[in-house]
Amino acid sequence: MFYAWVDDKDKLKETLGLLNSSSPALWGRMDAQQMVEHLIVLYNISNKKQETTILTPEKYLHKSQAFLRSEELMPKNFVAKFLPLNPSPYLYSSLKEAITQLSTSLDSFHTYWSGIEEETLNHPVFGKLNKELWDRVHNKHIHHHFLQFGLLKQLAK
Repeated sequence: MFYAWVDDKDKLKETLGLLNSSSPALWGRMDAQQMVEHLIVLYNISNKKQETTILTPEKYLHKSQAFLRSEELMPKNFVAKFLPLNPSPYLYSSLKEAITQLSTSLDSFHTYWSGIEEETLNHPVFGKLNKELWDRVHNKHIHHHFLQFGLLKQLAK
C-alpha cells in the first residue's frame, strides 16, 4: 500500500528536505527541482487551478483506473502524453521555494475538496476522478518520484 502523502504534509516536507539541487535521479530526465515543480502541476490540475482534458480514449479508461486502484508501481521512464519530451524550465527560483509551493498546493488541494469529495475533476490519463481517486493519484505519483530520487531508501536509514 502506498503511503498517504496527501495526509501527512510534515512527512512530505521532511522527505523533500532530503533533496538538494544536485540530488541525482536514478532514472528519467528531470532534476530534483523539476520533479517538485512537476508534482505542483498535478496538484494544480487536482485543485482546479489548471484545466485539462482527458487524453486516454474512453474505451481504455476502465483499464487505466484499474491500474490506479492497484498496488502496482508506476513504470520507470514513463512519459505521459501530456508532458513535454524535455523538462520544462524552472518556475521557481530555487528547490526550497518549489518545495514551499508544493506544500501550499497540498493545502489548496484539501481546501478545494472539502465538502465536495464525490465531485470529479479530469485527470489527463485516468479520466474523471473524485477526491478519493485524486488522493490515490497523488500518493502513487509521489511514491514514484521518491523512488526515482532514492528518497524512500534514505528515509529507511
